[in-house]
Amino acid sequence: MHIITIQETFLEVLLDVSSGKTLLESIWLARRDSENEEQQEFFDISVLLKDDLLVLTIGDGPEKDTYALEFPESKLHLGLRGSKISASAISPNGAILIAGTDTGHVFQYDVGSKLLAGEIKNAHLADVLRITVLPSSQVMMTVGLDLQTKLWPVTAEPEPLPVRVFSRQKAQITDIAVVDRGRNFLTASLDGSVVLWECSSAQVVSQFRRIDNLSDPVTCMALAGGETVEPGNTVGGDFLFGCQDKYMYVGYGLGTIQQYSVAGHFQTGPKLQRTSAVTSLCVEGQYLVAGYADGLLRVHDVTRSNDETHSAHWDCQMNPNFPIKQANVQRAKSGRGLVIVAANGPELLLKIEFDGARFEYSQLVGLSEMFRVVLVGSSGDAIFITTENEVVQY
Repeated sequence: MHIITIQETFLEVLLDVSSGKTLLESIWLARRDSENEEQQEFFDISVLLKDDLLVLTIGDGPEKDTYALEFPESKLHLGLRGSKISASAISPNGAILIAGTDTGHVFQYDVGSKLLAGEIKNAHLADVLRITVLPSSQVMMTVGLDLQTKLWPVTAEPEPLPVRVFSRQKAQITDIAVVDRGRNFLTASLDGSVVLWECSSAQVVSQFRRIDNLSDPVTCMALAGGETVEPGNTVGGDFLFGCQDKYMYVGYGLGTIQQYSVAGHFQTGPKLQRTSAVTSLCVEGQYLVAGYADGLLRVHDVTRSNDETHSAHWDCQMNPNFPIKQANVQRAKSGRGLVIVAANGPELLLKIEFDGARFEYSQLVGLSEMFRVVLVGSSGDAIFITTENEVVQY
């Protein structure tokens, strides 16, 4: 796979030429192969205005390659000093962007004005690993490297205190998922457990581990709709809210994806297996989209999958040198297939269109050099990419 990077200020160059501020400018573009990233080709592209149209030209050559590129609509540099963004989230109403840092601070930004709307200093003792905002857009949860999950108000008030603190797991928490409106939520851990919590009491409702290997580290998870569990067969009783018809897919370090009934507290039949660690999971309708440590993106049609030997799936091999840790999946506007945005190592961000049988992809460019993605999020039709120092909308 060819990886394309382009000069970070190329949009400013195009604007300068189109406005007549300068008659001729150049921008650089680089290309490298994922199988040999040490060697990189550089190209100079001339930009000029001709008959009121921007003309971009590159040196003549015997070979012509075509790449589909997409450019940012807007960019926000957060300007953090002495820290990097380590986690991020967009509120469900699309109004607030929340960023956590590797020093444990949490910042809230107004998406419309791009101004700082709130700040929580020392929300965690170390890196903020995950952030999620509840459906009301008024409450958020943060997960820290300190093995704590905290519930906070989304507010501009100075120095807010956590409403609840949740702590049970003994190793790094790798993922968090909110059930329904947020009365229940799940946290996954490298200690091999997934814990179901009741939010208002901060009590553990139940704990899940893979029967075949109780200590297999959990790397990611995703919720999906499933068969309703009868009240007499649930585990958790009065502490369950909106869980009765929920399945969860759990990804493990040894390459297994196992499905569980949340309310029934049992493993269901579907189990998918590869030899590479599962690094991301997303569910959209009938499709389960899995990213792996070896750069493979696999789309499963779960309605046609019985077990690991009878699974309908399609593979898209990305850069094999890096895991697919961040992804966002939406239903295509046509109603058929998916639009997947996935990050695959430094400087590779792809928009992949899957029509139910084939993949077509374009590269999202225009981020800072050597960017590393910490969130691929969406609000309506807008895609938000958060890197270690900026937020970009496509």
